[in-house]
Amino acid sequence: MTAQRLLLRFSYFEHDWTGAVDWPEGAEAELLRRGTEGRWQEAVDADEPEEFDSADALAQRVEEVLAGEWEMPAAAARAPMDRLRAFIAEGGWTFVAGDFAEYEGHHNDTEMLVRLVR
Repeated sequence: MTAQRLLLRFSYFEHDWTGAVDWPEGAEAELLRRGTEGRWQEAVDADEPEEFDSADALAQRVEEVLAGEWEMPAAAARAPMDRLRAFIAEGGWTFVAGDFAEYEGHHNDTEMLVRLVR
């Protein structure tokens, strides 16, 4: 039997809200909202992630950046990872690899990419 593979992306989509939110005042509430309400989506055209070999390592880095460096609510980092862990447990998936990219104004939004198998 061939293993199923799934590539998922979670994004805070900063480029969608940078013009509508005052920085940095409104960024905290918007980042928290997107972290708690956002969803993991299938990423069909993404490169293979390779930076992290466990969900815990990925979660730690996301929280270090969002809560530590950016001084945003830790829940903005924890909520998407909690949903990912629940998805993995409920679906019988195994975390294979993950990547994390910080927001860069002209390049990318803050996002996580993960490869799962079962």
